[in-house]
Amino acid sequence: MNRMRGFTLLEVLVAFLILSLSVSVLMRIVSQSLAALDNAEHHQTALQLAESKLAQVLVDLDSDSQGKEEGRVDRDYRWQSEVEPYHFSNEEAGMHYLISPWLIRVSVSWGHRPAERVSLSTIRLLQEVQ
Repeated sequence: MNRMRGFTLLEVLVAFLILSLSVSVLMRIVSQSLAALDNAEHHQTALQLAESKLAQVLVDLDSDSQGKEEGRVDRDYRWQSEVEPYHFSNEEAGMHYLISPWLIRVSVSWGHRPAERVSLSTIRLLQEVQ
């Protein structure tokens, strides 16, 4: 008896179904990986911009530097800096200190979600001008 060997139509359809499900899962993984890579790139760039802006504010810092500033870098990144006097919890009222602490905050954002923001802060001591 001579029987033909091969796959039935049902076997071919099941194989294509398994293949299409596998490809769709792989495409989703690739898409999520690319989105994570893009987010990491934005985060790294924003961190570098924030470090640069913080260094610039620290260089320009004097006792008249109090306030907020903001601006843009390229079209994707927005920065904001804030300088204000800092008060330690153990400072004595009415006491005059020769060195005063200043709180400097810098943030850089690139999107509209709260997670799309990098913030840095530091305290700098300035000698009072007499």
